[in-house]
This record gives sequence, C-alpha cells and structure tokens, in this order.
Amino acid sequence: MNILRHRTLFLLGITILAAAASLYTDPDSGFSTILGGLAILQGVWAVAAAHYARKALTDYPEADQRTLFAKALESPTGAGLALIALSILMGFLLLVFAPRANAAALPDGYALYGPVLKTEQAHYWPDHPNPALLAALVEQESCVSLTHSKCWNPGARLKTAKEEGAGVGQLTRAFRADGSLRFDSLTELVNRYSADLTGLSWDTIYTRPDLQLRGLVLMSRDAAMPFRATSAMLEFGDAGYNGGISGVKKERRACQLTEGCDADQWFGHVELHCLKSRQPLYGNRSACDINRLHVYNVFTVRLARYEEVW
Repeated sequence: MNILRHRTLFLLGITILAAAASLYTDPDSGFSTILGGLAILQGVWAVAAAHYARKALTDYPEADQRTLFAKALESPTGAGLALIALSILMGFLLLVFAPRANAAALPDGYALYGPVLKTEQAHYWPDHPNPALLAALVEQESCVSLTHSKCWNPGARLKTAKEEGAGVGQLTRAFRADGSLRFDSLTELVNRYSADLTGLSWDTIYTRPDLQLRGLVLMSRDAAMPFRATSAMLEFGDAGYNGGISGVKKERRACQLTEGCDADQWFGHVELHCLKSRQPLYGNRSACDINRLHVYNVFTVRLARYEEVW
C-alpha cells in the first residue's frame, strides 16, 4: 500500500524523467549520466555511513535517541536543543564522509592539471567572473568521455587530413584541399603573446601542458573581451573561442535586427541566429550544430562539477 502513495509515485516519476533527460542531453553517450548517478549513490552512502557512525559513537543507554528526544519534547527549548545537537553531530560526520561523493565526478586529469589551470587563470585573467568555466572548457575540448584516456590529457590530438587540434584546449590548424594552410590558431596566439608563450610551437605543444593551459586562458580571455559590455560576455566568448569572434559579432547584428531578440543575451536569443554552415561536417553535425552545442555543454552540462571544487 505504501508503494502506491502519491508521494512515492511522484518521486519515482520525477527520477525517471530526470534520468531520461540527462541521458538525452549527455554529450558523453551516457558516461556523464552514469557518473552523476554514482555520485548521488555515494552521497546516499555518506549519509548512511554518518548515521551508523553516530549510532556507534553513542552506543550506551544514556545516549539513546528515543529516550533523549522523548525527554526533550517535554519543553520547546529542550526539543530545539536536541535537534540542534543532532544536527551538529550529523554535520560533522557528513564532513568526514561526504567529500568522497564528489571526487568520482571529476576526470582523473583534473587532479594533475587543475591546479596548473588555476595558477594560469589567477595570473592572466584574475578578474574572470566565473573561472570554473575554464575547467569546463578543457573538458569540452578534450573529453570524449570523463573516463577517456584523452580527457584532461595534454597529449589529446584530433588529426584528420583537413585539420589538427592539439592538447587540452584543442589549438587548431586547418588545411585546404590542396594542402595549403587555411588558419593556424596556435601560431597566431604565440605571435600575439610571444613573451608569455615562448617555447610553445607545433613541435612542443604536446609536451608543454603549462603553456597549453596558459594559451587556453589567453585565447578564452581574448574571445570574451570584445563582449565585456554585455551580460552574456562569457557565453559569447565561448562561442567565439569555438567558432570565431567575427561570427559572433555578425550573429549579434542578425539578432539586433529581429524583433524580440536581445543581442546582449546568448541563450534563447543570439544562439537562435546561427550564420555558420549547416552542411554536415562530422557525422550529422554541422559547424552551426557544433558551435551551439559547445556553449550549451560548457555552461549547462560541464560547469557545475567544477564550480563545486574551484
């Protein structure tokens, strides 16, 4: 009878819908959803461990919870003090067990290179409004899944006949059909910041994670700064990092010319005015699809896990 209570059915239905929505929007083909579920289970384990630790630590008649609360409930003050005491004890116990619940949600490479990224951000973009976005950007650029060998790996490489993307920030050079160079974001970045990126080149890119991450911070900062007067500076910057700043500027103009479109907002506004190619590039995804998914993933899917630990 209890299983069929409205509360139980509601919670079960919401859980199924949330899991289905997570799987549908999962950029890692289910891995992120599974890891998120494991993190929740670890949280449940943390609460259970804290509960049984409390019982073990107070395993004597004078500390019996039922007896104590029955006595405390004889007065409002006593009931309040008993609740506060129990909350404090459970809070301390959760601090012991709960950190384990969050650790599994982060890629292994973050433990090694996350501190390097924080150092580079603090030096080159100290007033970043939400620096955890840089970690989400690394994940978006390098992680096929959170457990993939290339995830947060400076050796990550995307190599085709048309282009090569290098490292955790996927600095890219692209080629025309005749083999001539179409663009080279790494060389352009090094030329712009020669003093800061001395030693970084296509010959050294895969062996210099420090300079990779410095380049990612500088390139991300440069992509966002043209839009610093807008409320969606970081969203525009991410779109520019992935698909070019000039393209974002054109799309803002297209939005400005559309009734009801706010050119200072990305989600629900400028994002709906994609001027990039809609011809399939990889599988069924076009340049437009890739660019929009990039911003969505960084802000909606990947950011939260790094905000908790930044």
